[in-house]
Amino acid sequence: MLPTRASAETADVSVQNWYSYPRITVPELKPVWTLQVDNYLDMNEPYIGKQAIAEEGKVFTFAESKLIAIDAKTGKRQWAYGKDLTPYVIYSKGVIYGLSGDHKPYALNAKTGKVKWQSDSSTWIDTRLRTESLIPTEDTLYVIKGSTTFAFDMATGKLKWKVDEPLAEGNGTAYLEESDGVVLRTFYVQGALTSIQLNAYDKKTGEKIWSHFGQGEALRIKDGLVYSVDYYSPLLFEYQSQPDRKLSLNIFNLKTGAKKGNREYNWKMPGDPPYEYGQMGVFMSGDKLYIDQGDKVAQYDFDQYKTGAAPLQTFQHPYGDDWMLLNITQEQLIFQDKVTWDLKGIKANGQEVVWSGDAPFSQIDVYGKGMYRAQRNGTLLTINMVTTMPVFRVRTGVDLHEKTLKTDGMLIIQAEGKLLGVKVPASL
Repeated sequence: MLPTRASAETADVSVQNWYSYPRITVPELKPVWTLQVDNYLDMNEPYIGKQAIAEEGKVFTFAESKLIAIDAKTGKRQWAYGKDLTPYVIYSKGVIYGLSGDHKPYALNAKTGKVKWQSDSSTWIDTRLRTESLIPTEDTLYVIKGSTTFAFDMATGKLKWKVDEPLAEGNGTAYLEESDGVVLRTFYVQGALTSIQLNAYDKKTGEKIWSHFGQGEALRIKDGLVYSVDYYSPLLFEYQSQPDRKLSLNIFNLKTGAKKGNREYNWKMPGDPPYEYGQMGVFMSGDKLYIDQGDKVAQYDFDQYKTGAAPLQTFQHPYGDDWMLLNITQEQLIFQDKVTWDLKGIKANGQEVVWSGDAPFSQIDVYGKGMYRAQRNGTLLTINMVTTMPVFRVRTGVDLHEKTLKTDGMLIIQAEGKLLGVKVPASL
């Protein structure tokens, strides 16, 4: 008999990706210590990025739902507190603040773990649309839960007041700033045109003093005045047909909310219609104002404003609308690609700076000259931001990583269910 003829099935879809990252050869550093901790990387929200901090040569994180303190140099546990805690921890002036399982704030001595106070008031809000944040100031611990704000006495843990912004329907931001007895917060308010809203509250009572729809967080508070970006007016503008662009800053009295003035920064988009939106990202660094103006980023002296004044200098913008302005560090503007999420730098002379890895990343953190790129090939690659040269690699063995921490010359890598302590080389 002739042998039976077998045919392979044809794939319905078959594509190939020839792109691969070049392999980077650098020294591999071994962790000084490794410690098993609770794994919160599979959680969607709202505690991503909040379950570990590094301060005073210690790492504070959670194991078996308890808060533990670890010596950053040795990885040895120093103390433990509580049970079934909410995985959120912050530090301020020698004190650790967190939330119990039923969302009651607590305060601990950071050195000893001794309880300073445990509040009787829960901050739990039954809504999925919520931002959660703990913000300590000089004498008040603020707890943000969506559109609700709680104010606790920092010395006793007693709830001083609680206030909600009903128009936000749970959609509050993590922004909160306190100045001269006034607390500022922003919210996303829905309507015919959804926009951000800036509210001001009395610090002692929580009473709302004023609010302005369409206004963002304060770029600066100075001499009793609040400088806030107008985000509403741009929603009414037809961008594709007009090359003219402007960023408006409205100026309000901090105590009353009365409008005291306006600043406008104007520019034109290059080329012919249809014109691009033009980004209009904005942030402050010291006394300098940076505005993303589409094909460039303009730097202005905030304290020497003159109508129609040209910028002090401009930085080249990476080509295309996919690059988002983040910040400035090491005298370079930092942009992020909205598609790949990789970072790119632009120097004042227009020179482009690229920090290349050899795999897609899950987390990037920058401390001084060091860029720590936790990659999805189970390694953390460290790059010198000034020279752009890779310095060392640490093998983590996992796909997902959380924020990389640094304290007392030690790098703390957060991997899936474990922490790795690595000594930072003197060059960084």
